[in-house]
Amino acid sequence: MKVKTKDRLRLFLMSIVYWILASFAYHILRRIGIGAEIGLEVVSPMSKFEGFRVAFIIGMIMGILYGVLEILFENAWLQRKSLGAQLAIKTIVYFFLLGFVINIAINYVNLVIVSSTILSKELIIKTGAIWSVTLFFILSSSFYSFLRLVNEKFGPGILMDMILGRYRSPRIEKKIFMFIDLKSSTTLAEEMGYLKYSALIQQCFYDLNEIVRKFEGQIYQYVGDEAVISWDYLKGVKENKCIDCYFEFQRKLFDRKGYYEKEFGILPVFKAGLHGGELVVTEVGVVKKEIAYHGDVINTTARIQDQCNNLGEHLLISGELFKDLPLHQKYLPFHLGEVLLKGKEVPVQLHSIKAMW
Repeated sequence: MKVKTKDRLRLFLMSIVYWILASFAYHILRRIGIGAEIGLEVVSPMSKFEGFRVAFIIGMIMGILYGVLEILFENAWLQRKSLGAQLAIKTIVYFFLLGFVINIAINYVNLVIVSSTILSKELIIKTGAIWSVTLFFILSSSFYSFLRLVNEKFGPGILMDMILGRYRSPRIEKKIFMFIDLKSSTTLAEEMGYLKYSALIQQCFYDLNEIVRKFEGQIYQYVGDEAVISWDYLKGVKENKCIDCYFEFQRKLFDRKGYYEKEFGILPVFKAGLHGGELVVTEVGVVKKEIAYHGDVINTTARIQDQCNNLGEHLLISGELFKDLPLHQKYLPFHLGEVLLKGKEVPVQLHSIKAMW
């Protein structure tokens, strides 16, 4: 199964589970007043089992519809809109969703509850119960969106690690890092002017983000026109994800060649360095918390990327990482020998990789 498909399936299932739990919470909070709920004279109130069954079904429907919408909202066009525009579009769509689900809930509840009054939208509005439903929906949607935003900020899985305090104390982990940088960046900035140059970097990083997610990497940080990407070591070497990520990004830029040449007059080319190994991971900061990496792996990767210009290569990989990669026939590796990197006392074996396309 492709990574993008797995991500969408994970998002879809997460939405269903979340809304079922939210529906259960709403049912529990409202159950105490069920006898007087929305003006109904309840002759045979629902049992606990029936109540939770109704909550489960409503939550399931809500989760499925919400999940489908969230997947549709992953569209690159919407992702490149401002946060305000995204919120406005989502708010309008979600209120239509709320009205649709209320209709379904009304019809279903009328089937399972015995009452002298038929439940209807007019009755819900008249008695004011619509406000509790709407407030519940807004709070639940906001909390869900908050969790997703935080997850995107720190990277998949990092939020839960921080909640559990996994990195409160420094710990050793094995990671792969890629430093990727725009080629001839200084010259381009001077020729374009920094405003237009910044717009170029912004568009390139939009494209990069789509590719990094596809190959299960995480953006560690942006430094000017450079991005730092990380993988868990085993995940990064599996099926050459860290290598595929670089070349898929290059292919993405080439596919959008017409756009870049029209808007900026160039086709951007990025150079990158890859290295992996053990380093220390810890949580830092109080006002602005982050996950920080400390160790020689970071410095070595940066130095490897610096050698791209000196050696006339686009992608360089350390010998340590190269031996663990199950390279496919679509890649052509070249052993460049030992290179003494800046600040290092021992030379590092370097390999370049070219794609056969």
